[in-house]
Amino acid sequence: MSKYKQLFVLFCLFLTLSSVFYISVTQKNQQVTKQKITQIERQIALDLPLLDLPNELLKHSGNKDAVNSYIKILNSYINMSGLKVVAIAPKSEMATPINSSQIIRNLSTNNGLVLVVFSVKHIHFPLSHFIYYFIFLVLSVLISFWVKFAFIKQSNKQFNNAKHQSIVEPTPLILIVDLNDKTLSSSCNPEQKICLANKPLCFYLALIEYCTNNDDVALSHNKDVPEELLELANKYFYRLVQLGHTVRKRPNFNNSLEKTLSEIRAALDEVLNECPEEKELYYPPKAYGEGSRSRLHSYGLANIRKGNIEIRGK
Repeated sequence: MSKYKQLFVLFCLFLTLSSVFYISVTQKNQQVTKQKITQIERQIALDLPLLDLPNELLKHSGNKDAVNSYIKILNSYINMSGLKVVAIAPKSEMATPINSSQIIRNLSTNNGLVLVVFSVKHIHFPLSHFIYYFIFLVLSVLISFWVKFAFIKQSNKQFNNAKHQSIVEPTPLILIVDLNDKTLSSSCNPEQKICLANKPLCFYLALIEYCTNNDDVALSHNKDVPEELLELANKYFYRLVQLGHTVRKRPNFNNSLEKTLSEIRAALDEVLNECPEEKELYYPPKAYGEGSRSRLHSYGLANIRKGNIEIRGK
């Protein structure tokens, strides 16, 4: 949060707190003033028969000094600053208009209406209230710093989350099979290349492609290699011929299957030596047990996907 934003928050908080306090106090004072005027009005109504007021009908001028003395005594009993009685006189004797700080109340008598004039002075910012405004200012400063701290904390949290999200996850290992030099390598250590003979190399590539295209395939040692897998192995062998790696007769991929798989596993052991946790993905499973247990074994690559292998020179 910038300095200007913090000042804006501080100003808004102080203005809000001060406004609520000012409106509440003003309304309370108005209510108290109204109740006090009502009480004074009742007292004057009780005392009217004793006041010597002018009477136009009887041609009586009244006793103005006595009325002023009564008003002075009455004001001494009004325990409220800013409120006092200004005049008590018959309507015919009252000079109009009055100013905005005065209130007129009517009292009915046998001789007509008597007007009572009250002077009300509202002190909008009394000195006793400035302590409250100072407290509001301190609260506003504290709250603005708290908001700034919370904003910075939230911003740091979002920044850290974004930073963690922006960190690139480690690139998954990719097995690289290069037909140009008949080698196996991996993306984690591309400089380490392991050479593989024609037969295991072609069979492994065929096994990868076959298992990628056939999910949940079961390849048993006790059964012949599927025709589709043999065709793929022959395809890769002919590609080696095209690349000039061999002119010999194509091997029989049905023969010595376990030896072929062993050579593949040995090459993978060297290539994936630094990433042993990835072996299961690329490794043709070994048969464990004998008899009926071994017949249930499959040397297929059950979890292999196209993105896990990069074949160069295909």
